[in-house]
Amino acid sequence: MATLLGLGNLVRHQEPPLQKTKGRNPKWYIRPYVDVLQTDGTLGRERRRFYLGSTESVKKTDAQVKRKEVLNTVNNGKHVLQAQIYFNEILDIFERRFVNVKGNLSASTVAKYSSHLTNHVRPAFESLQTADVDTQRIKDWLKAKEEAGLAWSTRSDLRNLMRSIFREAIGWGLWHGDNPAKDAKPGRKRLVRRPKKLTVDATRMLLLALREDVRLIVMVALFCTLRISEVLGLQWKHIDFENGQIIVEQRYWRGDLDVTKGVDSERKVKMGFLSALMERFSPGPHNPDEFVFSVKTTKGLCRDDRGIRRYFLTPVAKALGLYVPGFGFHSFRREAITEIANEGDPLQAMRAAGHSKMDTSLLYTLVDEERQEQTIRNIQERMLRPTGLLAVQDTPKPPDDETRTCESGPQKANDEGLLLGEEFGTSFILHGLGGGPDRTRICDLYRVKVAL
Repeated sequence: MATLLGLGNLVRHQEPPLQKTKGRNPKWYIRPYVDVLQTDGTLGRERRRFYLGSTESVKKTDAQVKRKEVLNTVNNGKHVLQAQIYFNEILDIFERRFVNVKGNLSASTVAKYSSHLTNHVRPAFESLQTADVDTQRIKDWLKAKEEAGLAWSTRSDLRNLMRSIFREAIGWGLWHGDNPAKDAKPGRKRLVRRPKKLTVDATRMLLLALREDVRLIVMVALFCTLRISEVLGLQWKHIDFENGQIIVEQRYWRGDLDVTKGVDSERKVKMGFLSALMERFSPGPHNPDEFVFSVKTTKGLCRDDRGIRRYFLTPVAKALGLYVPGFGFHSFRREAITEIANEGDPLQAMRAAGHSKMDTSLLYTLVDEERQEQTIRNIQERMLRPTGLLAVQDTPKPPDDETRTCESGPQKANDEGLLLGEEFGTSFILHGLGGGPDRTRICDLYRVKVAL
């Protein structure tokens, strides 16, 4: 009947005889087959005794009733299996057969899952039986994480991790029924740190203050939307000077070279004026498989994003007063997506960023206060100027010196040095841009026309 209903082995019909032990104090018992989890993570079946009481205290008719109650449960393989397996066993199998299997996940995701399992999932659930890890318990857990101040993105990762655990457990036959994490929500989305957009002047200051090799890494993220792992994964064969574009098809993350995050992340991104800078940066004839970016340190070459950020990016940002918690290479990717979305359209930003969904690109878009200010002034000028309601003193004054240069912190730029190309060709992009309310936006850097 179970087969006809499509229930497979979940429901069985067993009628083991009622027996009693020998010797002193005999007991009633039955020996049905039950599902068991074997050491290799697979399912097996074995006979187990279920005692129904002493023959002195339990009559045979009462033992028959208890026998029927036990068999109703035992014949439901789902209930027995999930009631006898502790969740830590499921977690062990999940790590061994999914997380640590090469090719299932990227190195960065493996590191994230391992960290979440150790710091969040195991402390909360490993001592429970699998049957006790239900939807309500997962919801309560996520709610407690929210009240503890854990970021929404982390809570979302934890929810997705629990869904993955049960999805795999269902595939292995260790869980039957709906995924209990399916309807669990990570809670209200409130950013712990709201990303702040750099002003054009601040961006100029930072670029001029950075080392040449680190500066170009930042520029590729800032103007071409690449993730830092994608920047560090670039080899010279991925730089198409003829068509002025970067071919993104792999990433390098802390010693691991792998394909991109997803199919949509494989893309070709135009370099604009960076093409000339990349050619200047090129050492000349090179191996096409040679990596483009390696930062020189006192101990050799560094290709770890943590080291580059810690020793070459963060100190400069702090010295210029630009550092905020969360500032890093990803900040420049956000800047690029924001500017492309504002200058072109969100669809182009999505494609340049390698996102599969428009919503993701919109989440990356930063608030551009300068642009909002200028847009509001333009609207006010158009609507109120003819009425006389707009006071003269409310209109922005043009700068006294339309060619004023910006301060660059510890490495203040000078016209002579820029014109001579001493700042790694940065003048190619930065020299001669105006300031004040009419100053050039980051996106306008794509369209600057200069004579080489």
